[in-house]
Amino acid sequence: MIEGSKTSVLLVDDRPENLLVMRSILGEDEHDLICVSSGRDALKALLKQEVALILLDVQMPGLNGFELAEMIRGREVTQNTPIIFISAESVDEHYVFRGYSLGAVDYLTKPVKPEILKSKVGFFTRLFRQNQQIKRQAAQLEEVNTRLDQMNNDLEQRVQRRTRELESSNIKLERQVASRKLSEARLTIEHSITRTLAVAESLDNAASEIVEVFCKHLKADFSSMWVIDENACELLCLKAHTCHEDGQFDALIEASHRMRFVEGIGFPGHVWADRAPVWLDETYSGARYPRAGIAAAAGVRTAVGFPIMIADEFYGVIEIFSRGRLRDKPSSLNMFFVIGSEIGQFVRRKRIEAERESLLQREKMLRQQAEKANRMKDEFLATVSHELRTPLNSILGWGQILNSGDLTEAEQKSALEAIFRNAKSQSQLIDDLLDTSRLIGGNVHLELSPTEIVPLLKAAVEVVRPAAVAKGIGIKVEYRSDVTTITCDAQRLQQMIWNLLTNAVKFTAAGGEVTLIYDRSTAGAEIIVRDTGCGISPEFLPHVFDRFRQADSSSTRSHDGLGLGLAIVRHLAELHGGTVSVASDGLGTGSTFSIALPLSAGSQPSQTAAQTPNIGKKPKISPGRSLNGIRVLVVDDDADAAGMLQFALGLSGAEVRTSGSVPDAFSSIQGWKPDVLLADINMPGEDGYSLIRQLRDRPPEEGSNIPAIALTAMARPEDSERALAAGYQLHIAKPIDIDEISRAVNELADGDRSPADTI
Repeated sequence: MIEGSKTSVLLVDDRPENLLVMRSILGEDEHDLICVSSGRDALKALLKQEVALILLDVQMPGLNGFELAEMIRGREVTQNTPIIFISAESVDEHYVFRGYSLGAVDYLTKPVKPEILKSKVGFFTRLFRQNQQIKRQAAQLEEVNTRLDQMNNDLEQRVQRRTRELESSNIKLERQVASRKLSEARLTIEHSITRTLAVAESLDNAASEIVEVFCKHLKADFSSMWVIDENACELLCLKAHTCHEDGQFDALIEASHRMRFVEGIGFPGHVWADRAPVWLDETYSGARYPRAGIAAAAGVRTAVGFPIMIADEFYGVIEIFSRGRLRDKPSSLNMFFVIGSEIGQFVRRKRIEAERESLLQREKMLRQQAEKANRMKDEFLATVSHELRTPLNSILGWGQILNSGDLTEAEQKSALEAIFRNAKSQSQLIDDLLDTSRLIGGNVHLELSPTEIVPLLKAAVEVVRPAAVAKGIGIKVEYRSDVTTITCDAQRLQQMIWNLLTNAVKFTAAGGEVTLIYDRSTAGAEIIVRDTGCGISPEFLPHVFDRFRQADSSSTRSHDGLGLGLAIVRHLAELHGGTVSVASDGLGTGSTFSIALPLSAGSQPSQTAAQTPNIGKKPKISPGRSLNGIRVLVVDDDADAAGMLQFALGLSGAEVRTSGSVPDAFSSIQGWKPDVLLADINMPGEDGYSLIRQLRDRPPEEGSNIPAIALTAMARPEDSERALAAGYQLHIAKPIDIDEISRAVNELADGDRSPADTI
């Protein structure tokens, strides 16, 4: 590669538009972009020209990216050429790992961000140019060494010839011997430093021996090595050495380790600024050199410094002080230049090795994290499958038994209770998953209002009391605070307390005790749930409130659940501006959960709060109210669901008809106008949105004013907003509560419900 020329980058992609995009991103001002559309053309291009980097598409007709990479790695000339795979389809971990196994330096997915592509291409092209520069420097160094060897041969021949010619001149002979000794000293220095660098792990390890070599073989009195700091702002002394043991250079050593020099200040800073060897004879003085007085006091007359650098990269300085005059200045400066370049190559090589090791460690860490995440995903899916299938198993089993018709009336009642109980359990699991999804996505909006805390606590206790009584667990409630009102979302706070109480009952053995404490803390109100259950190990304690985390997630665990309840508590507490915490002394010692919430603004012990009726309960139809005379049209493609609603509403006195599609519904409305319309959203052909839009576009005499309720299993807030915006008066999420749907039908039929509301 000719110095100053563009760096060649090979782009391989069978789609011309992709090549055009990469050419436009990378540009051709800095790079020589070689674009080919097949693996064969890529191999031909590599035979003709050396490239710094290959950007390789994975999916190509004929010879694909992986096969081409194997062939490239099989050639000695290109086996070390960096390859970056770019793919829009093969993005699975299997393909990524295969790409790295073929020696790829990176694996990018389309569309690639221009900044990332330019950064990666820039890095590897710079690395290629640096390697080319190193090769040139090595060739130059080899050429210099060859010249030195040739000079030594010439010198030996001259010495032999001069010895024969000037045997009578002892003075000239002594000068020749002295010159020979100086050359040998320089060679000894170079060879010693080369051997030191060959076995050193880092420049720190080699520094001591390097500075000692200069003092020993150059007869210098003091030598030190300075390196640039991490921010490339200052030079600091890595190692200082003197051959004297009389303490005359101790002050200079101490000052060198204490001081730091910027570019242009101090003798090392002078060398840094010049980026070349500096030789000073008795001129080491002035404000520019803070150590000048200390050096003069030690008797220093000559100072020599040379940079540690390769190409334009500067790494540090080696300085040499002598009380005498160092001789043979030109040869010594040349030697210092060579040694500085050699040490610079060593530093660069170690940095590249460190970067490579760092990349390998990072890749290993990321792979371990991916494997861990994959295991957690598999465990979670297995847990969800188990928890959802368990109640479903009971529902299907008892349903099949009921269909047999061989059960007594008592057995039928027991079977129906089991089906209802398991359906409620499965509904709760789904609600927990949906709540977690909403909390993570930030879609939960609190309805804050002053709320009496005592009725809310009592309602939560009553919800879990049947489960506690069944296990023989006592529930105590202690009220230690005189503040009766806090600002909160009553339903969500009741959900938090219910989750903590349910968790306490779940993990407390029969005969244990659960205590609910309402207290006042320095920050506001505090709700504490303490149990005498199995406790929490110190290892799991920091992860109690993590999503999908359970102390025992094995197939032999004693307790069911998805590990979401406590995570929901934490999210809801934080939405209220509060915190949640847990404490346990270990397994078998019980546990204590605390919710800390801020008090409502201006709340006083005597403040009267807004009542929160029906906390923890579903709305019920008022006694004596019925659906007599109300016409209801149910539109649902699921015949079982439609039949269930027809039967349930019919028991309350309603006249119910069903339709399985949107056209069927309009046919029914033409001859029989209902008072209320119940429509499923998801239906084949035309859905519930199409139904309500067509209905609202009709004239009033054709039913445009019929109140409508949307029934759907999609329970997200955006689903509710979409249904109301389409024209429905209510949005009710499945599974449907019969009492709730009866109340809604009654109120819409009577005109008591305002439009655009949701349940």
